[in-house]
Amino acid sequence: MKKILWPVIIPALLFAIAIGTTTPVLIIAGLQVGATQPMAAGIVAFMGITSLACTIPAGQFIDRVGDARAMTVASLAAVLVTGVTVLALVIHSLPLYALSLMLRAPIQDMWNLARQAFVATVLPRESLGRGMTALGGTMRVGNLLGPLLSAGLLLFFPVWSVFVLSALCALLAIGVLRLPAARALDDAVATPSRTAPASPEAPAAEPSPSLRELPVRWKAVVLAGLSIVTLGLARSAMPVVVQLWGLSLGLHNSEISLVIALGSAVELCLMVPGAYIKDSMGRVTTLTTCLGIFGAGFLLMVAIPTSPGLWIAMLVMALGNGLGTGINMTIGADLSPAQGRAKFLGVWALFNTGGQLGGPSVISALIAAASLSVGVISCGALAILGAVWAFAWRGTLQLPTRVRESVRESRP
Repeated sequence: MKKILWPVIIPALLFAIAIGTTTPVLIIAGLQVGATQPMAAGIVAFMGITSLACTIPAGQFIDRVGDARAMTVASLAAVLVTGVTVLALVIHSLPLYALSLMLRAPIQDMWNLARQAFVATVLPRESLGRGMTALGGTMRVGNLLGPLLSAGLLLFFPVWSVFVLSALCALLAIGVLRLPAARALDDAVATPSRTAPASPEAPAAEPSPSLRELPVRWKAVVLAGLSIVTLGLARSAMPVVVQLWGLSLGLHNSEISLVIALGSAVELCLMVPGAYIKDSMGRVTTLTTCLGIFGAGFLLMVAIPTSPGLWIAMLVMALGNGLGTGINMTIGADLSPAQGRAKFLGVWALFNTGGQLGGPSVISALIAAASLSVGVISCGALAILGAVWAFAWRGTLQLPTRVRESVRESRP
């Protein structure tokens, strides 16, 4: 784990803070440059669609240039695009602001896929769950610290200052990536397709295989991916549901914010137990536990329609989600081939991204067609269905189980 601290974990934390600082102000910034509320929300929503469209090309680009180099390129691009956002806010240009947000999506895709491919290549199988959990933890820390930093800035400075801070965090990430301690593992993640022959007499490296040629168990990918869709849906629906349910109960905005903050804190505390479960009890056990508990939290919200009930439901959902920190990336790494890994992870990301896009859409559609209660129950039911699905197909998935023990037994 120590060997990925400087090459991945610290830069990932800085990049997550860079993203986390701007997330709470994207709508506000859009309104300041002249967008209407529906237009500002539409611009932010379209970022998700752009992300869905860019995951596969991002994976192909990473496979061509290398994981470590792609992280540096993504960080540099983030600085440049954030600079465009600052310019748009200063000159009050809505088209320029919208363009800068659309460019953020492929940059984030490139960074996320590159760091996942890097860790999957460098770490041994018995440590993979812990490594991916650490990556997932950087995202949660960024989502927690970023808004706090932006809130402090907004007390004294205009909105564009938040984007300046975001650019500075990305610059720091570039600086860390260029440190000798971070560059020491660059050669370890170079695939044969990226490595030049050692001498004129050495055979030329084989080209990276296309998506169709990748040695991947696609049936297992689709079966596992369907459960990941339900996980992504539940994760994206949770903050929306908590806010809407809290308002329906007549809770003050501050109490709703505290409920969400409590959930974030619980998830961070459960990262270590979640890593242990992934590496010691297996991926399917972790995924089914995560989805089952997560779904039960949604159902509890409706079963106890009071303020204490919302707090209890949030604790249960955070318990499930926290135990599942990094499970999506871990399973993706388990199913990925050694060659063309980044290309495959670009395809794998479609499941999670699709689920994240579907969460708010499902809630909106069910509220319009039925009621908020039906929407909440449906999210919980889908999560539990995802758990049952993964457990039912565990034999076909053939994901690692009791990784540490099996590796220990295989050693002489």
